[in-house]
Amino acid sequence: MMDRLEGKVVPLPLSAQQVIENMHEGVVITDASGSIQSVNRAFSHATGWLPEDAVGKLPEFLQSNRHKPAFYKKIMAALERTGFWQGEVYNRRKNGDICLDYLSLSTVKAAGVPTNYIGVFTDITKRKRAEETIKHMAYYDALTDLPNRALFLERLNQALIQAQRNRRILAVLFLDLDRLKVINDTLGHNMGDRLLKSVAARLSTAMRDVDTVARLGGDEFMLLLPEITNAGDIEKVTTKLLQIFNSPFMLEGQELYVTASIGVSVYPKDGSDADTLLKNADTAMYRAKRTGRNNFKIFAPSMKTEDLEQLALNNGIRRALDRKEFVVHYQPQLDIENGEIVGMEALVRWQHPEFGLVPPMQFIHWAEDSGLIVPLGEMVLRMACEQNRAWLNAGFPPLKVAVNVSARQLKQDDIVQTVARILKETGLPPEGLELELTESVLMDLGVNTTTIPHELKAMGVGFSIDDFGTGYSSLNYLKRLPVNTLKMDQSFVRDLTTDPNDAAIASAVIGLGHGLDLAVLAEGVETMGQLDYLRSLKCDRMQGFLFSEPLPPLKFEELLREQRKLDMGTLFEQSVS
Repeated sequence: MMDRLEGKVVPLPLSAQQVIENMHEGVVITDASGSIQSVNRAFSHATGWLPEDAVGKLPEFLQSNRHKPAFYKKIMAALERTGFWQGEVYNRRKNGDICLDYLSLSTVKAAGVPTNYIGVFTDITKRKRAEETIKHMAYYDALTDLPNRALFLERLNQALIQAQRNRRILAVLFLDLDRLKVINDTLGHNMGDRLLKSVAARLSTAMRDVDTVARLGGDEFMLLLPEITNAGDIEKVTTKLLQIFNSPFMLEGQELYVTASIGVSVYPKDGSDADTLLKNADTAMYRAKRTGRNNFKIFAPSMKTEDLEQLALNNGIRRALDRKEFVVHYQPQLDIENGEIVGMEALVRWQHPEFGLVPPMQFIHWAEDSGLIVPLGEMVLRMACEQNRAWLNAGFPPLKVAVNVSARQLKQDDIVQTVARILKETGLPPEGLELELTESVLMDLGVNTTTIPHELKAMGVGFSIDDFGTGYSSLNYLKRLPVNTLKMDQSFVRDLTTDPNDAAIASAVIGLGHGLDLAVLAEGVETMGQLDYLRSLKCDRMQGFLFSEPLPPLKFEELLREQRKLDMGTLFEQSVS
């Protein structure tokens, strides 16, 4: 080491110099005024400043300007008070790079008076970056760089403490994208990941700085809204969030549309701890999905009661299959011009020993989630084919029975063989069966998995697209599928006579169907005004409560007997009058 005396550099005792020179930590020694007297090799290696650059100068040339003057004043105050300070300091290297050092400062005194200050430091820049990287990985989502579940829970717990202290409310939102699987299956997971990143960016932009947007994984996001003034603000924010999905996401030149379902829970009304709030927001989100998606639901205690009932139903589906508690009702489909019954839709019901006749909306989604939709669908298909064959044997005119088919059923490797076997075992001609696919089912299948309908079509089985006009890829699928019938969704029929937009859509659907040589069937016809308007548009068929609700087999057969006795038009006019 070197010592500075009267402007000259003089050697320190050899042993001290060797110790300091061989230390891995950087060492700086100043006099009482702070002027640098000596530095070691580790100092020069870490900072780039050689001894001749540093000796005789004040240490200010090392400062990075990242610390305010008050920071250095606190250091000096600690040295005066205790003679020691240690901590992290940002310094500047000779090349201008900023480094982070862990610095220990000690005061050397003689007769109680400071004579020197000794600084020993270690460059911890790389270690700190590694720690920050590990911490970031632990608390942030790798794909979207949003906070993950762990960080979200930490912030939620902190926000709950503040809300309790300040007697304020906060909201937890559970957001789930609708049908992201379709995009993953059709365009690939890379495109799905890009969509998730775009969704994350839109969500972050839409929220306040005090809010937290987190990704739990998959297509699930959580949002924390602290500092809520009143409950009305929550609905405004949730509506705004849904609106950000109105415009398409532009990815690789493609327009992608996606919607979201949101569940909301509010502190303290819906829970006082993080787990309860998350659970209730999740419950509300699933309620939003079951009521049509692309909406939001705010948690209500009644949801739990209803969910317990739904769980009881779900647990009983397998038992109900074994006990044959499922029955099929039939809703007539009529030729609009002459009133002739030309077919019927088979609609499953659950004859529950405790709850009575349970409609499909209360158990179908559970059957789909559990995979039991496959045996249930096969059971319905067999019952419908058997019944239609029985009516043929009884001498009634040939009718086409329409049976709904789920995406999960169509994805079964043996679906073609299953349909062929049921037709053979029941004796129903293939022309007597029509399989109904909704547009959502088609999207779940993907454009590259539509060979099965062609195989079934080759057997003579017909196809109809249900809820036509409510999906995103109608025209695309019409080009690929062997469709016989378009079923116009009830949402376009309901206000047909009062809403010009619905009237225009109905006219367009009928024109499109006829242009492709397809029959068009209007669902949900309930008034004579609707029927007359559909006649004027040359719609082919109708189905709805105006003529008949879904009927059990015996009542449907009575209708067929009356049709055989009476003139078709007379029966039709009697029924709708």
